[in-house]
Amino acid sequence: MRDYRITKYNPINRNEHGHFLIDEWTEPEQIGKAFNGVKATKSDFFVIEEKYVLSILEVLKSLSINHLRVVDLDNSYTKWSLSRSDNAWLREDEFLEVEVYEDKSVGLSEIETIIRMNLRHFLSCRLEINNKFSLRFGFDFYMYVLCNELSAEVQDKVHTIGLFVEEIEPMYLMDKCDFYIDVVKKGDEFVDDEILLKKMTRNKIKIGLGLSAEHPGNHSFKITPENSVIFIDEFQFDFDNYEYYLNCDKIYW
Repeated sequence: MRDYRITKYNPINRNEHGHFLIDEWTEPEQIGKAFNGVKATKSDFFVIEEKYVLSILEVLKSLSINHLRVVDLDNSYTKWSLSRSDNAWLREDEFLEVEVYEDKSVGLSEIETIIRMNLRHFLSCRLEINNKFSLRFGFDFYMYVLCNELSAEVQDKVHTIGLFVEEIEPMYLMDKCDFYIDVVKKGDEFVDDEILLKKMTRNKIKIGLGLSAEHPGNHSFKITPENSVIFIDEFQFDFDNYEYYLNCDKIYW
């Protein structure tokens, strides 16, 4: 599969190491600040965000994809972030109404909403179909698409919308990952130990959690007494004194 970076950043402004040389806003929290002597406005943000949404809709249309799965969801901070007064300008009614959970199948309208929520830092997730497509969001308003190929035609459409498509070395391989258990003593914030699971597979995760065939089975999650049976042949748990998290090492730089 091939990895594409789709962003507002013109590649002609990168140096030989790929570093972007122009000072631009990279997150909604920077709106209102000046860059190269020009103040970034809320309107600037919404115009660019719309380009990101339209570009992904064009990509999905070109690949005949009309739904995706929510993967590696973190919405633990969503309610808090939506309630902050300084985020009021970023809040939409549908953000309060949409139901998002791991492995949910989302159609195009919900995909649009979830893209906006990712870009506005109201939640974090990937949108994927196992071994077929992945949409990921990085730091600094970077967006990545993993698929078999983006045609020249759809790349031209994205460019017409106003974004830039760059094929990059694959950073993320759906079928390549190592699973670790992070051990945290109750009351602590830091990981005490990290245990490699030599027998764990994506398929075991999917079966154990009852995930769909379209879910890649390579996400991270908290291990509970209820789902710990997946790991019983590799690890003994002490839930009275420790908390446990499955860490899926899946990003390749």
